[in-house]
Amino acid sequence: MAMVLLFLLIAAAASLWVSPPQAFAQLYSGMEETNFDPHKQVGHDHSDGTQSEAGITVSQALFYTVRAIYYAAFMFAAGLMLWSITLPKDAESGLSKLVQKWSIYSLRGLLLAVLLFVFVHASQLMKGYDGGNSNEWVRLLTETSTGQSWLALIVLSLLGFTVLRLHDSFKMIWALLLIAVESFNGHVNALPSNTFAIVFDFIHIVCSALWAGGLMLLLLLWRTDRKEAGRFAERFTKVAWLTIVLLTISGIGMTALLLPSWRYLFYTSWGFMLLAKSGLVLIVACVGFLLHRRAKQQKLPSGKLLKLDGLLMALVLILASIFTYVSPVPDTEPLSYHKMGETLHYTVIITPNGPGPNDVKLKIWLPKTLGSPASVQFLLRTPDNPKKADINVPVRGASGENYLAFPGFLETDYESDKFELPTRGAWEAELIITDQTGAVTKQLIPFRND
Repeated sequence: MAMVLLFLLIAAAASLWVSPPQAFAQLYSGMEETNFDPHKQVGHDHSDGTQSEAGITVSQALFYTVRAIYYAAFMFAAGLMLWSITLPKDAESGLSKLVQKWSIYSLRGLLLAVLLFVFVHASQLMKGYDGGNSNEWVRLLTETSTGQSWLALIVLSLLGFTVLRLHDSFKMIWALLLIAVESFNGHVNALPSNTFAIVFDFIHIVCSALWAGGLMLLLLLWRTDRKEAGRFAERFTKVAWLTIVLLTISGIGMTALLLPSWRYLFYTSWGFMLLAKSGLVLIVACVGFLLHRRAKQQKLPSGKLLKLDGLLMALVLILASIFTYVSPVPDTEPLSYHKMGETLHYTVIITPNGPGPNDVKLKIWLPKTLGSPASVQFLLRTPDNPKKADINVPVRGASGENYLAFPGFLETDYESDKFELPTRGAWEAELIITDQTGAVTKQLIPFRND
């Protein structure tokens, strides 16, 4: 009970760390037209206006707390089911009885957690819409990928009680199906080409479930049968090492696919939580090494090390449950700057205007008597580091939209390939235009990318 209360307190505190503009990956705009926004799929097309600039709301804190509870219940249920396949089938052994008993408990906890999570999350999504209309709830659950995944979770949670009585092959299928549903419901599903990301996520969750379920089983054995705990510890620590290796590989793969730039690790709540989780996993690996060494020496596991491992597991699961629903893309606004002059009009658009990869679009209007520019240069520099060389962004001709027309002026459009803004903060763009007569015009555009 103490561990459960500690888990809830940490989950609530961790949820307060998340900045509201970056919360709810399903609704973030860093990637266009994703499957995350159920309202777009059921015919709604409104931006999320529920986020408070002053801080995280009580409902958001509740959401992340419920999400953490669901994620822990999910990992324990899937993990125990996978471990039950590998254990001896002696029905009279203490280990078999313990696994059978806690498998039922974990399934009950999973069912309650899934129902609570679906209700809280659906209520959040239905705010501002006709939430009292049962038809809208039915459409949310049946006509969206998110709702369909929730229904699958509920059905699988109910089937779990029957699967416990079936052959091991059905148990494995059940656990892998449960994990597959969760891997299709994460932020990797927002990627335009998400096949590899979903595979990485699936491997990541399988390994997480094996580690969490195995550690939970080891902690339970430590309380009931120390000798059995010692025998299981040797088997668990071997598997734990393999899972940590696969967790690292799959985690790096997902991060590389999700983040346009590694710099996002240091500019977003998602990046900070990922770094914190990585640090905790590193400590877990060290604790696992010490436990494995004791197991090889035929010694019983250290109670202090097991408790430390359990605490680390709780922290890792809480962080994972939160940052899987936080946008990895920084919350920035594209720069759109337009200036009118007597002999020159221009528009500069930088997207997404954040640290890392960006692209620029230019619209330049010169008098028709001068025609199109002979050449255009676009330079970037940061006032915070004046000694650093300017960033020269090559631009080429483009066919832009002619949404503005000025009598007597000719519009010419330009665009760039991806270029890097290495830091966040104050920047200055310099637009250098050379016309057909050789006259040079320079324009300075100050802006910020944070």
